[in-house]
Amino acid sequence: MINLGADRIPHLREEDSLLSHSIRVAGLLYNYGRSMDEVKSGLFHSIYGTEFQRYKIHVPREEVQDVIGERSEHIVNLFCTLDDRPYTILYGKGLEEPDKTTLRWLEYCNIKDQDPEADILKEFELLLRVDG
Repeated sequence: MINLGADRIPHLREEDSLLSHSIRVAGLLYNYGRSMDEVKSGLFHSIYGTEFQRYKIHVPREEVQDVIGERSEHIVNLFCTLDDRPYTILYGKGLEEPDKTTLRWLEYCNIKDQDPEADILKEFELLLRVDG
C-alpha cells in the first residue's frame, strides 16, 4: 500500500490517509472475528477507487491478487465497482452468498470508521446481528 502511495492519498479528512483508513477497516474486521480473507479485503478495500473516492491508483488486479489472494481481491473489486454501493450491499441487490455477507461486513466497518454515528449503521447491525 505504501509503494502504491496510499499513505499520501487524503481520505475523508485532510489529516487522514487512505492507508490509515484501510488499516482501521481491516482492524475492525479482525476485531469482529472475520476471516483473514475479509481482513485482507479491508486493507485493500478501495485500492481501485470507488464511486465516492475518485483517486487513481494504477495497479493490475493480478498484482493485488498476488499480495492478498484471489478471494480477497474479488471482494475488493466488487466493492470498488458497485453502483449505489452502500444500499446495493445493504439490500443485497444482485449479490449472492458468500459475497453478500462479506461485503456487508466490509461496508459496515468502512462506514463505522468514517462516520460512527451514521444512521445506516443500525440497519447493518440488525442484518449482521452486531451489538453496536
